[in-house]
Parts: sequence; structure tokens; C-alpha cells
Amino acid sequence: MDSEITKELIFSHFARNISPLQRERIANWLREKANEEQYYEWLEEWETRNPQYRTQTETAAQAYTAFLTDNPHTEAGWSADVPAVLAVSRPWNRPFWLVAASVVLVASVAGLVFRHQLRYQTYTTTFGETQSIKLVDGSRVRLNANSSLQVPRWGFGSTTREVVLAGEADFSVTHTPDDQKFVVKTAKNFEVVVLGTEFTVFARKRGARVVLNKGKVQLQYQENKIAKQVTMKPGDLVTLDPENHIALKTLKQSQLHPAGEQNRFVFEETTLEEVAYMLQENYGLQVDIKNRDLAERVLMGSFQADNVDQLLQSISELLDINVVRQGNRVQIMDK
Repeated sequence: MDSEITKELIFSHFARNISPLQRERIANWLREKANEEQYYEWLEEWETRNPQYRTQTETAAQAYTAFLTDNPHTEAGWSADVPAVLAVSRPWNRPFWLVAASVVLVASVAGLVFRHQLRYQTYTTTFGETQSIKLVDGSRVRLNANSSLQVPRWGFGSTTREVVLAGEADFSVTHTPDDQKFVVKTAKNFEVVVLGTEFTVFARKRGARVVLNKGKVQLQYQENKIAKQVTMKPGDLVTLDPENHIALKTLKQSQLHPAGEQNRFVFEETTLEEVAYMLQENYGLQVDIKNRDLAERVLMGSFQADNVDQLLQSISELLDINVVRQGNRVQIMDK
């Protein structure tokens, strides 16, 4: 760490009491990821000490809503028989309250977005990429392709163990002496609550699923706006469609390995249509299956593939079909 960058200097920066040269040094210091995390920690501490700098977003929004309620926009004397004449809107003719309210709303939204970025550290993967993450409580996450995981920057492992997942990830959760719950939240109106276990969570637009390898988890979800829950045991697979209708089945031992673990793919009665979805979500490929009968063919087997082209070749050989890739488009057809 640059010895010239201290907490006192950063606090002065937040208060806008530093020189241009000092700002440049801080910008260079922030290029290192570790320093960026330290910066966020000091920002949280500084904001706690200086509450006058916090944006009162909820108060501003409530005041604006109340103003609109008390001052409804009406046109006196309007008639359906008389064509309306629209005045040309000029910024300098607008009432001051409208300009002020717009500024407040923009600042409020910006403040909420920044606070979310400040509160959570976000891990992301691109198509065909995976990332291994070790959380501060000792739990491990394997973030699969085209996915994101949000983890609180502060308090994780002490006051809470809640993360937010979009996409797919394999979790190995560490048990804590105080039996603290580990919660995986999603945008699919369901969350997985565990104590110490290994499981996989999949949450994308077309649906969701949870596979439990070890331990015990509780799946909490909403169906038709009604809160429901189901307790899973090892080997259980729970799937939810876009409306959160649930289905539960028991998997074979060979199906419990995390998807893509060590570049190994295991297909057990997996339709070619499901494989096409996986290729689209994990690798960004647009897959065209030429007929419905071919889409319903079942793929079974376990094999290793170091890249997507090897995966496509293996699919072609297993089903004895033609698989042709051109850029990000793949055509699957009978021979």
C-alpha cells in the first residue's frame, strides 16, 4: 500500500478537502483491487461518523409523492369538442418545484444504486467461465458460467450469512458454532435456507432448481402469492417453473456431482432440448434443433470436455447426429 494513502487522507477526500495532486494519488492507489475494498470500508466508517452527508432518499420521495397528491394536474375548461393546444415546453418556464423535485429524484435513485454497490461485493462470470470463491465464514462457492453472486461487504458471518444469486452456483457451506443460517436469495421468489451442507442452486428466466448433495436444506418459495416451503433431503432435486409450480424427484448418485465439475459433464436422461438451454445459458450459443423428435431425444453418459467445441463433438458422437457450429450459432440435425 502507498504509505502516503492513509485513512485521514481518504476521510479528507470524502469531505472534499484535498488537492488535485492528492486526488490523482488516490486514483492510482484505487487501481489495486485490495485498495478498493479498503476504500469502501473507510467510506462506510466515514458516512457513519458524518450522517449529515447521507441522502434522505425515502423522505424526499415521500415529500414529492405528497406534493403530487395535493397538487393534481388538471386542465380547466377542457372539452372534447375543442382541440387541445399544447404549449412549447422550455426549461426556463418550468416551475421551480418541478426542477427541484426532478433533481431530488435523480439524486435519490443514484444514491440507492451507489449504496447497493457499496453494501455488496459482486462476483460475476461470463459465458464459458467459472469462478471459485471462498467466503469469510469458510464457505466455498463455485460460480458457474453467466452468473453473478452478491455478498455483503460487512457483517457477513457475524450478523448475517445471506447472499444473492442470479444464474447457477455450487455451495459448500461451513457450519458455525452458533448454528447461524446460510441463506441464498434469488430474484425467482424463492430462497434456500441451510445450516451446513452442499447443494447447487439454478435460477434463470426459464425456471429454477435446487439439488441437495449433503445435509439438509429448506426451500422457501411463493406460488400464486402464497408463501410455501419444502424440506429437502440428500439426493432430492426440486424444480420450479416460471410460475413457481414445484416438482420433486430423487436423483441417482451419479447425478449429484455439480454441473461442469472439473470440466466433467454428466447427463442422465437429459433431453437434447435441455442441453440446448444449457449451451445458451452457459456459453451464449444460439442452438437450432431441426425437429421436435430430435429435441426430445435423451442424452446419457459421462465425459470430460475442456471447451465447448469438445462438448459439442461429444454430443454428436453420443447421439450419432450432426452438430454444426458457425460462430455463436449451432445447428443440430439428423444424419
